Amino acid sequence: MAKTAEATDQSPNYGFDADAKGTLDPTTVLPLVGVAVYEWDIVGDRLIWSRDAADQLKSSPDSISTGLGYARHIDPNGPAGRYDAVTCTGQCDEGAGVSYHIEYRFITDDPREPELWIEDNGFWYAGPDGRPALARGAIRAINERRARDERLIYRSDHDDLTGGLNRPRLIEELGAAIETAERSQTTAAFAIVAVDNLAVLNDAYGFDVADEIIAGVAKRIRREMRADDAIGRLSGNKLGIVLNTCTDSDLHVAVERFSRAVGAGPISTETGSVAVTASIGGVVAPCHGSTPNEALIHAQEALDEARCRGCSGIVVYEPSAKRDAARKNNVKVAAQIVAALNEGRIALLLQPIVAAGDGKPAFHEALCRINLDDGTQIAAADFIETAERLGIVRLVDHRTLDLAVARLVETPSLVLSINVSTVSAYDGSWFARLDAHLRRHPGLAQRLIVEITETMAIRDVTRAIDFVRSVRDLGCRVAIDDFGAGHTSFRNLRTLGADIVKIDGAFVERLSENEDDQFFVATLVSLARRIGLETVAERVSKDSDARILKGLGVDYLQGHLFGLEDIGTEAGITEGRQSAAS
Repeated sequence: MAKTAEATDQSPNYGFDADAKGTLDPTTVLPLVGVAVYEWDIVGDRLIWSRDAADQLKSSPDSISTGLGYARHIDPNGPAGRYDAVTCTGQCDEGAGVSYHIEYRFITDDPREPELWIEDNGFWYAGPDGRPALARGAIRAINERRARDERLIYRSDHDDLTGGLNRPRLIEELGAAIETAERSQTTAAFAIVAVDNLAVLNDAYGFDVADEIIAGVAKRIRREMRADDAIGRLSGNKLGIVLNTCTDSDLHVAVERFSRAVGAGPISTETGSVAVTASIGGVVAPCHGSTPNEALIHAQEALDEARCRGCSGIVVYEPSAKRDAARKNNVKVAAQIVAALNEGRIALLLQPIVAAGDGKPAFHEALCRINLDDGTQIAAADFIETAERLGIVRLVDHRTLDLAVARLVETPSLVLSINVSTVSAYDGSWFARLDAHLRRHPGLAQRLIVEITETMAIRDVTRAIDFVRSVRDLGCRVAIDDFGAGHTSFRNLRTLGADIVKIDGAFVERLSENEDDQFFVATLVSLARRIGLETVAERVSKDSDARILKGLGVDYLQGHLFGLEDIGTEAGITEGRQSAAS
């Protein structure tokens, strides 16, 4: 049934009294520009128009002279027109007439403009039998407004770059596909496609070209999709594909086809042709994803595994007890981290770093711990990786920095080193926090050492150099942690411009038993001296190793052999000593 207006202010008066039941000659009415006025004798089906109505409707006068004739111009595949709005109404005329406000697509007789969107406002009046007998109203073409509205509706559901669905609509489609599969006892599937090495493409060609690449990938995949499937953009370089009525074997075939399509040849961009590959992770639902969120998680896990296999990797999710246990542990650890942050249960333990010559503490490394309710602690090694993966490591780094600064302020003789994750190191908010602390406490920078990992430096040497330079400009020293684990070249070690290099414990733990490790340490120490770097040997646990390291010229030693000092929690700082390794 066609909709009618609920309020008369939706049916404007275009130059005549719409509530009057008396006679009216529309041809004498002077309506507003672009508006045509009509009177429709419903019983006799006679439709009278204002003088220029046929021109406005781009149709012959005879074809619109009756209600049924006018109705034949209404697109049957679109919204209902006036005839249905009036004759099929369920409302009653209580004497003042019944208003209607409708919009519909009108098919014209003009091939140059074959259709018009019409806004139709009016009133119908009942005859003695209570049925509609007379209607009066006005129409106007609203093509521009309708096109604008449709653009807004389209943009609310679609991604401008790829033309596919946006994330909310894609999730809705995934949910609908899962529900349909459950009802029909079939399966659907969901795949995530991620452009490989997008960060490298951004750096090499710029963000505009990267956007062209993403759009090109979406276009290639769309050509390989079935008509009833859906594609959308999940995030920056990730596209999601909903595959209806899709089995496990169908999914394997589909993702292989998508992968081949993406890598079929270079994608043309404004700056030239760019070779592109994509990794794909997929999941079959509802068996491995009974909700959209569960399907997303499993598809992402499959994608992560595909990426580990290299460019153009493809993985379809399969249940794994080990992975499920790891996920549950991630949830547990994340909850513990957030609770510890909120409840002030983050602790810093100070591990002394002693001078190799006399064994006296030269400075300390602040090791982050979470204090549990039962009195036990979780070491950083057991939660930092999860914190990084879940995106909450910034909060941990910020709290660690605050606690370290508080300790330095409290103990003027203390020299302290703190670790910062790659995420936080390249996050302007952490550096701004450091800068603010140092401005409030002049002279403190000389007693603070910031440690970054060798892995961080390898990933992006240029950004690592900039970070080191910025920290040193504030007056702090910088140490490269775990050196040797990532096999950074000695040339990069010099280029980074750090002050201290910490030798990875893997080369120290069995030093007295391994001549190769001794050679590596000796070589590194010699190089460090030449370029002005101090050296720290990590994970020293035996006196024999300590003596060898001293003989090789290492400046400082750190590890279980020299203990761990507890400096307490945020709630209260205590002093003590533990024989626990970091």
